[in-house]
This record gives sequence, structure tokens and C-alpha cells, in this order.
Amino acid sequence: MYDGEKKTMPLHRSSMVRNQNHIGFFVVAVALLLCLALDISVVMCSADDDVVPIVLTSLSLRNQTIETDYSEIVSPYTANTSTILLDGALKRLVKLPAESIVVLLPDNRLAIKSEAETSFLPEGSIVSYYQEKPVISIPQQLAVVGVSSVVVSPLRNFTVNTNFLQSVQELDVYHVEVVFFELTRERPDVPLVSYTIDWGDGQKESFIAEIIVASHEYSQSGRYRLVINVSDALGFTYVTTKQYTVNYEGYLMHSSLWVNKYKAPIGGGFLGFGLLVIALGGFTENGRYKLLMLFALLLPFYSRIQKEDVLDQFVRGQIYGFIKTNPGVHYNQILRKIGVKNGTLSYHLGVLEKTELIQSRREGLKYRVFYPTGMNFPKAERFRLTDFQMQIIDALKRRPGITQKDLAWLLSSKPQTINYNIKVLGQAGLVSVVRKGRKTTCFAVKHDESSAGV
Repeated sequence: MYDGEKKTMPLHRSSMVRNQNHIGFFVVAVALLLCLALDISVVMCSADDDVVPIVLTSLSLRNQTIETDYSEIVSPYTANTSTILLDGALKRLVKLPAESIVVLLPDNRLAIKSEAETSFLPEGSIVSYYQEKPVISIPQQLAVVGVSSVVVSPLRNFTVNTNFLQSVQELDVYHVEVVFFELTRERPDVPLVSYTIDWGDGQKESFIAEIIVASHEYSQSGRYRLVINVSDALGFTYVTTKQYTVNYEGYLMHSSLWVNKYKAPIGGGFLGFGLLVIALGGFTENGRYKLLMLFALLLPFYSRIQKEDVLDQFVRGQIYGFIKTNPGVHYNQILRKIGVKNGTLSYHLGVLEKTELIQSRREGLKYRVFYPTGMNFPKAERFRLTDFQMQIIDALKRRPGITQKDLAWLLSSKPQTINYNIKVLGQAGLVSVVRKGRKTTCFAVKHDESSAGV
């Protein structure tokens, strides 16, 4: 009997060890689920939509632009009238001076712009043509106004022709890019000066017109109120409010990002729990088997998350678009403008060149420059400028005769910085400085495209 009881003891102990082993694995699973559940519940709360005001827009003039009632502009020229037949009705035509133009603005608004003053026309005013000349019909007015030409302000389509792109690279970092396609239009009637974006999360940024893509990072998903303020070279400003939703990445993706961010402490926790489980298992074959199964399930999960650092194809499109609009740009300029890592840029440039979308050549010992395929390389190497110096030259081309003080305000830079770069560009023969009394005005010097620098 004693020997029989002694033979049954190992079976009893084995049962106890199995129960303890199951409890250990159960503790591990519950701890993991609690970590993920607690974090996900926080994100669910942060992703709730806030109450966002309705969309508002406003159109105005900058302080330095004179605003005059349109009747005051028309009244001095009422003697210069004639009678015409327009759309089957007799109308009295009031011709304005040759420098007067009509500006097409957002919200179907029109304005009359002359050398000295600007006037918004009443809502409902429309443009038509008489003998191929533009005439303006104003509500409740028997006379029509004749002007020399009609121009389209970039404000008209600036906030309409846009594209929003989102990506989530890491936990609680929601990267949003706004592409303003209006800025890619060649030879617009009126150049754009600058724009400002209030992102709705307490952050506000200003951009010059050359920046086509504006980017921002949110710390949580949800709905935001974006306020975009844009100004053109004629002195018009337009403010529009847009409701924008930053999309939550989903529970599965969020859990992956959470694990990827906290994998070091999680790994330490797993090690501690693993040691506990091993201790409970007593180095039994069953315990070792279940522990290896747990790591077999988790390790591919870690490997997959670490390999998901893949760029969106839009980055390659950004690089190609920048080269197309800036032929002859060199490698470091692309690196600074696009804002990607060195290896990433080299990879995408290699893909674009292998697919014959772009071509490149070395200039001197320092630069490698890139052109769209089909564009001939200039015979001579170009004089290389910094990004800021290119902004100065572009600004002078748009507004010749501008003072250094106004140029500093336009580019949001210090006067000392402007003065230094103007001297450098003057020595290179790219900028001329003309002194008028106490003012110093600046002009861009025209050069042949084959030798002008970028």
C-alpha cells in the first residue's frame, strides 16, 4: 500500500504544476489585453467630434490699399458715355481709363482696380462683352461700365483646388499635408504673396507663395476648424474656414503603433512574466513548449511592425513636381525643400532617373543637378544660389522697384539679412539697386536662362 501511494504522488504534483502554469499564462494574456484596452479607450475619447462652427468666408483689402465706393470711381467719367445695344437692351456705356481692370474674386465677387484706388462691386455684378471688350453690369444700374481687361485673382481657386493627405507614422502623430494646386499654375494673371493657416489646434503658420505643400502634425485625431488667410499682389485678402477631420487610424493600427513605441518596456515586462511563468512551470516540458509558442506568435508581429516604415508614393511625386517646376535644382536644395532623409531622397531620385522621368549631371565637384526628361542641359554651368536668395529674386521679379524694408516684410525676414543678400546678389550681377532720395529700390536683372542660377 505504501508503494502504491508513493507511485501516485508524481501524478498529483504534475496536475498542480499544470494548473499553476495555466494561471501564469492567463496572467500574461490579461496584462497584455489591459495595456491595449486602456490605451485604446483613451484614443476613442480623443477621437470624438467636437462642435465646429459653420464655414465662414470674408473678402477684404489690405490696409495699404485704398478702398473707394465704385460710384465715386465711375462718376468722374459719366460724361464719357455712349449708347450700346447689349443683350437686346439699350444701355448707357461709361468707359473707365485704360489702366482700369476688373478682378474676378472668390464667392463670385468682382472689383474694379485702378492705379490709385480699388472698389468692390455689389453682389450680383457680372462680366459680359461688347465688341470683344469687357463691360460690367451692376444690379439696379441702367449704365454699364467699360474696362480694359479682366484678370483672375489666385484667391478665386486657392482654397477650392486643394488636396489633403494624411499619414500616421508613429503613435499620436497624425501628419497632414495640404497641397494647393493653384500655386502650380504657370503665368497666373495675378501673383500670390503669402498665406496663413490656423490649424485649429492652437498652432498657426505663415507661408510664402512658393511653398506649394503645407504640412502639420496633430497629436490626436478628431475634427478641427482650419482658418486659411491668403493675400494676392493686388492687395486683396480672403479668409475661409474649413471643417477638417483627422481620421483615427483604427484599433488594429493603433495597437501596432502602441506596441512599436513601447516595445522596450513591453519586452522587459515580457521577460519578467516569462521568468515568472518558467518558475511556475518548474522547467517542465509542457511549460517550455507553451512559452516557445508564445514567443513564436509575438516575434513575427514585432518584425512586421518594424518593417512598416515605408514612405507613401506621394513623396516621390513631390520630388518630381519640385524638379519639374525648378529645372536645374541641385541635390541639397531638394533635400531641404522636401524634408526627407538622405537615403530616402537618393532612392526616389534613382527610381525617377531609371524610369527616365528625370535626368541629372554633375556640375563641378560639389553639385549634382536634376532636370525633367526632354529638357536640354544648359551649355554652361549655373551660378548657384541659396533658397532664400532665389526667394528674393522671385519677389523682385513680381514686384520690381520694391524697397528693402518692404522686401523684408514680404519675406518675413530681418532687414540685416535682406541687406546682406542684396549685396551678394548685386556683386553677382543678378540684382540692381537704385537709390531714389532716401529710399533704396531693388530690381532683378534679366539673364539668359542658360546661365541664370537656381
